[in-house]
Amino acid sequence: MFEQTKQLVPLERNDVASILCTMNELRKLLTDKLSPARQSALKHTTINEKSPGPLLSDINTLIDAIGSGMQTTSAYFALPQRVLGELNDLLVDPLPHDLKRPQLRSFPALMGLFMLLRSAGLAVGETKPKRRILIDPAMNEQWQALNPTEQYFTLMVLWLHETSWDSVGQGSRWGVGMLSDVRTAYLQLCDRITSLDNSHFGMLYGIEASVAVSLLHQFGWIRMTYDTVPEPGKAASIREIERTDFGDAMFVATCQFGSDDDESIMALQATLQNYFPDWKETLVQSEAEYRGGQHTFKVSLGKIWRRIVASPDTNCEQLADTILDAYKFNHEHLYQFELRDSAGNTIKIGGPHLDEADYFAEEMRVGDVPLLIGDSMIFHYDFGDDWRFKVTLESVDATNTKKTKSLDVTATSGMAPKQYDREDW
Repeated sequence: MFEQTKQLVPLERNDVASILCTMNELRKLLTDKLSPARQSALKHTTINEKSPGPLLSDINTLIDAIGSGMQTTSAYFALPQRVLGELNDLLVDPLPHDLKRPQLRSFPALMGLFMLLRSAGLAVGETKPKRRILIDPAMNEQWQALNPTEQYFTLMVLWLHETSWDSVGQGSRWGVGMLSDVRTAYLQLCDRITSLDNSHFGMLYGIEASVAVSLLHQFGWIRMTYDTVPEPGKAASIREIERTDFGDAMFVATCQFGSDDDESIMALQATLQNYFPDWKETLVQSEAEYRGGQHTFKVSLGKIWRRIVASPDTNCEQLADTILDAYKFNHEHLYQFELRDSAGNTIKIGGPHLDEADYFAEEMRVGDVPLLIGDSMIFHYDFGDDWRFKVTLESVDATNTKKTKSLDVTATSGMAPKQYDREDW
């Protein structure tokens, strides 16, 4: 009648000792200060293209490979599929695979490195004359002027605090930076050497975990070993992960739970400069340039569209009002513009009644919106009914330098839908 209760198997003394050892190890990682042993691990680490991991070698390989541009059809300016296998093979530790049509997410290390290039402003998108991803010459000149230590720590700060999954079209539950992903992954490496089989799959479940572990290897915090021969049609699995003394010291210095605001990043640099005095400079990303000239937008709802011409000093609140008037909608609901900046990060320009936004519509001029010619942003109106207008920047007439704030609807196509359609309700 009742299912027999399973008996609990008593733990052997060795098992208890192992568990206690693991708990003590994790406690040290979470609570330790930089002990003399950890300080020694930092002091005796040399940073160059090959040490403490392959990061700088692989980053510079990608910079050279991407160079003046690779044509892509991706809305996120992702690396084109046709080059992924070749780029993977160029890495110091390429992922063995038997994939016929790999995606970027098929190569977690390549994906992570590309995200670093995007967040650093080194890899940027361009829409004219063709859509492509390229290395920004000015940022690359600045990058090459940094010494290896400065390059390494520039990328480390971006990795932990600023890298965005938006740049590869992958939303993250943690927001920007991989600090939480790195913490979660590292704290699962309870033993100095962790052997993985199929029962450990949960450790690497999801692309976030796979990229986090791959970048831990790139930065030299761990060392990974793959299966030599992948299964047919698949990428090779990770079979062993070894924590390094340098990795433990860096985890204690950077990833313990606490504030990760700008002040703590400055404090981190001050702390680590004691062990890496060559870390003096970092990349400084340029602000988006103001675009003068008349802006022509095509505002679409499916096949229905309106063309709006706006002067560059017009603000986005005025643009929003003009869009609503062009479609005969009222002005009673909340709205925001949603787009991606040059690093691929999602930014939101909120209407006047929103409490939180990256920018606010009444303060953002049309000429300051970081939108490439030919690219689009979404005008999201009424968060209940969710009207999503596609606003494409068709052209900018730089010869027209009129400074007055003006907007004109110059062309229309199709009948505007009813804002409140009772049948849809």
